[in-house]
Amino acid sequence: MVTMLRPGRLPLRLPSLGEYTHDARQLILAFGIISGSFLGAFSLLRNLYMLRLGLTPAYIGAYHGIGSFYFMALGLPCGALGQRFGTRRVMIIGAWLAALGMALLPVGQMVAPTLRTVVPFVSQFVLTTGWATFSINAVPALMVATQASDRSGAYAMLSALQGLGTLVGTLVGGALPGLVARIAGRSAADPLPFAWALVLVTVLGLPVIRPLVRITGGLRPPPDSRIALNRGPFPLLPVVAIAIYVFVRHAGWTTCAVFCSPYMDTELGLTTAVIGLVTGIGQVAAILVVFAIPRLAERRNHGWIVVVSTALLALSLLLLALVPHWAAATLGLLGVQVAAALWLPALQVFQMELMPEGWRAIGYGALTTAMGSGYGATSLFGGYLVDNHGYRALFQLGVVLSAAGALLMATISRRRPQI
Repeated sequence: MVTMLRPGRLPLRLPSLGEYTHDARQLILAFGIISGSFLGAFSLLRNLYMLRLGLTPAYIGAYHGIGSFYFMALGLPCGALGQRFGTRRVMIIGAWLAALGMALLPVGQMVAPTLRTVVPFVSQFVLTTGWATFSINAVPALMVATQASDRSGAYAMLSALQGLGTLVGTLVGGALPGLVARIAGRSAADPLPFAWALVLVTVLGLPVIRPLVRITGGLRPPPDSRIALNRGPFPLLPVVAIAIYVFVRHAGWTTCAVFCSPYMDTELGLTTAVIGLVTGIGQVAAILVVFAIPRLAERRNHGWIVVVSTALLALSLLLLALVPHWAAATLGLLGVQVAAALWLPALQVFQMELMPEGWRAIGYGALTTAMGSGYGATSLFGGYLVDNHGYRALFQLGVVLSAAGALLMATISRRRPQI
């Protein structure tokens, strides 16, 4: 453990993988690898590939929206599978399913045009099943693989490896189509280089299986960890208030999360490599800004951070809505990524402090359900909005939703003692 002290600053604690248990190290490495393949390269390329297949923004919105709702439906079943059979076993199955789902998407290049609208949804259902099975079990698995004394550092390391993996994957994914196009003598508008790039990033993600197989325990919680708590009455008002806020805010964020890459590709004419570079710069900033949260929380509080990050999201989307230029898109996307990095950790702490200990799991379940609902609703509606009114109208909607979310969270934060 390395601790850096600077005058007037909080200690910066830099953990290393070597200080954790063998199983914890394997889990953290696995999450970093799958983040690079799926959250980084594949997430960047799939929208651009579907556009080159001739699919519309409305179709892409439906693709993401239905996948989001399906992920929500898998939450309890996937958790129950991990509890019944052990998280190690189901995570291995989930990783293989995720790889199969990613490999299925490029099949759209080889099927008849009448089937090209079917293959992405088949891919999405298989991929989402695998990703849900893996990710939903990874967090409780790390809980079992760590002790209270090192758990906070382990989760910080997990977040750092996820961010680093996503960054590297995004940069690699952005460069691959151009490289394949030059080798094959194809145009950047041809879907074939993107199809082969998707195959390559799927193969690059397969090493995730190795650390999962090397886990020595089944990673089931010990029996004494299931002791029921005296929870008291259910805190309905805090749960409902935060769920409404999260739905509104996440719906606003989704306007960029799903549609910024297609916007920069089709409207601004940026190459895939440039889009990957711009996204990667924002991811670096997002990784770094997380370290500011402890000091901001000391000076203010977590509720204040949530409000400010939501306001920053609204301002970033406003830049995208008002200025149709690559520089504005770059700054707007950077602001969206930084706002997201500040938002989720601060929101999690704010909600956990607001609720009785015995109801925290259910409360966070409601929060994630609200996230998925906001993401799914905007993904479905946003594509149709783009087709009929353009990207500017979509980003304007994001501004309105984000601004409303900031005002709602400011009210919740001020009235925190009452709720």
